[in-house]
Amino acid sequence: MHAKSERPTRHRRSRSSRRRNLTAYLLLLPGLIFYVPFHFVPILSVFFFSLFKWKGYSFATMKWNGLDNYLALTNDRFFWGALRNNIKFVILVVVVQTVFALALALILEQKFHLSTFFRGVYFMPTVLSLVVVGILFSLLLSPSQGLVNMILRNIGLENVQPVWLGDPTLAFYVLVFVHIWKDFGLSMFIFIAGLEAIPEELFDAAKVDGASPWDVIWRIIIPLLRETTTAVAVLITVTCFKLFDLVIVMTGGGPFFATEVLSVRMYFQAFKHSRMGYGSAYAMVLFLITFVVSSFQFWLRGRGEEIEY
Repeated sequence: MHAKSERPTRHRRSRSSRRRNLTAYLLLLPGLIFYVPFHFVPILSVFFFSLFKWKGYSFATMKWNGLDNYLALTNDRFFWGALRNNIKFVILVVVVQTVFALALALILEQKFHLSTFFRGVYFMPTVLSLVVVGILFSLLLSPSQGLVNMILRNIGLENVQPVWLGDPTLAFYVLVFVHIWKDFGLSMFIFIAGLEAIPEELFDAAKVDGASPWDVIWRIIIPLLRETTTAVAVLITVTCFKLFDLVIVMTGGGPFFATEVLSVRMYFQAFKHSRMGYGSAYAMVLFLITFVVSSFQFWLRGRGEEIEY
């Protein structure tokens, strides 16, 4: 009698589980319909083109060359230079922007007077176009008529007149600064959302135990913001590897290829030199690097949770 009563209950649970799964798949279907033709298919297309020698004008001129485009990359010094610039750019921006955004989030979360106003001010650059930002800073940093050098002259620093975008070393760090200025507001808001999700009881208990502000930051806030920090780091990493607009507008990859990154090199090869197959190989390498780095960051987060557990 007991076994008979369990069987209908098990069937009802199984039917309910299938219904929930079907509902979930139906809810995912609209996103999948847009993802496949606009994301997945183009990725496959780029990989397909990378296996051909093609100028991009007519499919009739495509010539199969297998992995020759990828082999050519290994002997391309401009590829390695662009990759080195990309990696350096990612490391600098991820570290500086993450720390800066977290520090601002901690300050603004104190709910002092005008904190809401400053949240809006810091977020405003995020909604600007990268092209607009690039043009704006190019004008500000103009050697002869730029506001920055004009201020330096007016305060008596006539001898300190850097050619901001004409010096190979300075130009690179100017791009780093401008990129952080443009995007740190979004990272700051993500950290603010993470801070607001931390239970208030933990802070009250820390005050009762006599914990200092640094103890609260290092022992409560930072460990509980691990997932948020990973999300911010992955978002910044992907954005940095896709860096294109800012470089094209401000430096064009110069001076002397000092600011050329993979996406810019890909554009030059595919569209300026009519080497669509070779440019597609650049694009696939950029995609694989971004995918591997993002996956590695998520794996590190998972390993950290397992060790802590």
